[in-house]
Amino acid sequence: MSKFLLDANLSPETRKYLAEKFKLDTIDLITEKKSSLSDNAVVKLAKLEKRIIITFDLDFGEIYYFSERGEIGVIVLRIKDQTVESVNKTLDKFFQNEASSINLERSLIIIDDNKVRIVEDTD
Repeated sequence: MSKFLLDANLSPETRKYLAEKFKLDTIDLITEKKSSLSDNAVVKLAKLEKRIIITFDLDFGEIYYFSERGEIGVIVLRIKDQTVESVNKTLDKFFQNEASSINLERSLIIIDDNKVRIVEDTD
C-alpha cells in the first residue's frame, strides 16, 4: 500500500482525514517537526521512507520532471481554494476515482480545479 508525506504547506488535519477515511499511512512535516526542510531534503526523506509527496509547491513538479522522474511520486495540488475542507474534498475525489489506476510511486500527478494530469515514468 502507498505511503504519503504531506508537505509543510498542507494541514495536519488533511493527514488525519486521509488516515481515517482511506486508512492511508500518511505523515505530515508539521507534526513531524520538519516543516523547515528544504525541498531537496523533503525528496530525500520521501525516497528514504518510500512516500509519495503531496504538496501545493510547484517546485516538486520540477524536481520530479528534471531529476527524480520515476524515482518518486508527487501529487501537486493546483486548486484555488486551499482551505483544509477544499483540499480534503479534492483528495477524497482523487482517491475514490482516479488513484487506483495510477502508479502513484513513480508518477507526477497535478490536480487542479477541473482535471487531473499525470506524468508517468515510461521506463
